[in-house]
Amino acid sequence: MGITFVHINDTQAEDLKSLSVIANMAKEKGLRDNDELWEKLILRYMALLYQNFTLQEKQFLCTADEKTIKMVIRKKLEDDDTFTTEHLLTVDLEPQNKHSELLGFYDIKIRSSLWNSYFTFECKCVNSTQASIFEYVHNPHKVKQKRKFEDGGLYRFLINKYAKDKRFGGMVGFLQKGDLSQAKNLIYAQIKTLKLVCSPACFGALSEEGILEEADIPYYFQTNHSRFDISEKRECAPVKIHHFLYDFTK
Repeated sequence: MGITFVHINDTQAEDLKSLSVIANMAKEKGLRDNDELWEKLILRYMALLYQNFTLQEKQFLCTADEKTIKMVIRKKLEDDDTFTTEHLLTVDLEPQNKHSELLGFYDIKIRSSLWNSYFTFECKCVNSTQASIFEYVHNPHKVKQKRKFEDGGLYRFLINKYAKDKRFGGMVGFLQKGDLSQAKNLIYAQIKTLKLVCSPACFGALSEEGILEEADIPYYFQTNHSRFDISEKRECAPVKIHHFLYDFTK
């Protein structure tokens, strides 16, 4: 099989030179390693995304399955010109995690060609039942195909399976039934009592800050946890989790 070379004309060469200048500027300004800047930018998009859902979209998503909702979120982000063109953000279409042993796929992974890291979100449909809260936070007795194991959206971050050795990650809950305040209180109650064990370590507990809320954003809160890699048997740096609860019931 032969190799085909593509001729680059002068105009295209100038475009490539401009791209190189942009990349070098990002490097010189420290944007590639400025996780805090990208973290805040992406959080803003996740908040605005929910605020911009129309009533008709919420009514549709209120009865949709989790896979469909995630597809809608990805498409809305990809269709946002500011997201893709101005800030050069993309939604990874093959978002496999980076852990060598605890394999899995992220629901939403956002990255940029100008950034050395990425931001991942785990998504769960929630309501006011304890079963859905266990799936969102931690289910110590999950059964799948007759196999029992521990699981849960938040749990995957706390065992270093997701956002491996990153200092932040995100959870998005899709409220399709019940009351937002009640669902939040149930999530809070389980998070406050988290005490995960992988001998000899205990981990997952909240930091002294507890649960941090934003008064003007009722569907958002933040938690900070101790963390332990259960596969590599090592303590990890604490992880900050940003939580969004998208209420599709109204």
